[in-house]
Amino acid sequence: MKTVALICPALSGHHETYLRIFAQTLLNADYRVAAFTPQSQRLISWTGDTLPEHAERLTAFDLAYSRKIRIPGPLSIFFDKLAWVHFTANLVQKSGVKSDMVFHTWLDNCLTPGLAASLTDLLVPYLWSGLYFHPWYLRQNLHYAQLRRGFLSNHAALRSRRCPAVAVLDEGIADRLRAELGGKPVVVFPDIADATPPDRDFAPVAEIRARANGRKIIGLAGALAKRKGMLTLMETARQSSEENWFFVFAGELLLDSFLPEEQRWIQSWIQSPPPNCYFHLQRLPAEAQFNAIIDTCDILFAAYHHFLSSSNLLTKAALFEKPIIVSKGYCMGDRVQRYGLGLTIPENDVAQCLAAIHHLCNQVTHDQFFSTARFADYRQQHSIEQLRVAFMKVLAAAHL
Repeated sequence: MKTVALICPALSGHHETYLRIFAQTLLNADYRVAAFTPQSQRLISWTGDTLPEHAERLTAFDLAYSRKIRIPGPLSIFFDKLAWVHFTANLVQKSGVKSDMVFHTWLDNCLTPGLAASLTDLLVPYLWSGLYFHPWYLRQNLHYAQLRRGFLSNHAALRSRRCPAVAVLDEGIADRLRAELGGKPVVVFPDIADATPPDRDFAPVAEIRARANGRKIIGLAGALAKRKGMLTLMETARQSSEENWFFVFAGELLLDSFLPEEQRWIQSWIQSPPPNCYFHLQRLPAEAQFNAIIDTCDILFAAYHHFLSSSNLLTKAALFEKPIIVSKGYCMGDRVQRYGLGLTIPENDVAQCLAAIHHLCNQVTHDQFFSTARFADYRQQHSIEQLRVAFMKVLAAAHL
C-alpha cells in the first residue's frame, strides 16, 4: 500500500478544508496518509469521526514553523521560501514515515524566482508535488518578461526531476504552465468547498434577519481586507441608503491593510453603523457559521482588487445558490460569466456595483436569475468526485 504525505502549513481560511478533503480522497482510494500540519490532533479527531473505517491508515505530525533568520531587502522572499523547503524536507525525513510522494496543499510556499530545480533537488530527496494556488503572473504580460525565465521564473522549482506533476485551480493558465514546463502534466483541481450545513442557531444570523427586516441582504464574508473590495461595498452602502438593501460585513477585520484615513472612516462606521449596515468583525469560528452567513445573504460580494486566481467563494455561491458580484476578467470573472453565477464589474467601481445590485435584485425578485444560472454544473465541476479524478492523475504521473 502506497503512502502519500500531505504538508499543510496552516489551518486558517480554507487550509483545513483542503487538508481534510485531500486526506479523505486519498484514504478512500486506499492510500496511507501521513499529514504534517499545525494541531495535528484536529485532523486525527476529524478522521476518526468522519472516516472511522480508514482512521488507522492516517498518521499525523505537528508542524510548527517559525523563521529563525530574517534577511532584509529584496532577497528576503527567496530565503524565506528556501528555509521552508529545507524545513519541510527535514520534517518528513526525520518523521520516520516512508512516503512514496509528498504533496504540498499550498505549493506557493515552495516557489519563487531563484529557487531553481537543481537547488530544490539538493534539498528534497523524494518525489513531491502540490497545489499551486496563485500562478497569477500567467494571466498577465509582465514587464521584463524575457528576464523572468529559467531559474528566475516563479515556477523554476517545478522543473525538478522529482516533481512528476503539478496541480492548479485556474484552468485558464494550465496550458501555458504546461508549455513552460516542457509538457509536464499540469492537472486542474476543483476549487472544493466545505458544504457543512449552516448553523441556524448562530446568533448573528438572527440579528441580521431581524435588522434587515425583509430588505435584500448583500454580504461580504471572510477576512475583511482592503483587497476584498470592502471600501467599495461600504461606499455602495453609503450611496444606497434609500434602497431596500441591507449590507453585511462578517469576518475578521484586517485593519492594517487600509490607509490611516481609511481606517478612521471604517472605525467611525463600526462605532455608529448606518441603518443599512451590519458589522460582525470577528473570525467566523467554523464552516457551519461561515455557511450560515452565506446562506443568509441574497447576494454575495466578491469584487476583489487585482485578484487573478480562483476563489473558494464561487463554490460557496454555487452550493447555496446565491448570485455573486465579482471583478471583471481573470479566473473569477471568466467563471461567473461562463456559468451565469452573477455579474462582473470593474474593480472599485461603485456606480457599476450599484447597477449590478439593482439588476440582480430585480432578477431574483422575479425568479429570472435562477432559470439561467448553472449552479448545478459549477457544483459538479468543483466537486469532491472531480477532485478524486484529478488527484489520481497526479498520482498516476508519479506511477503511484
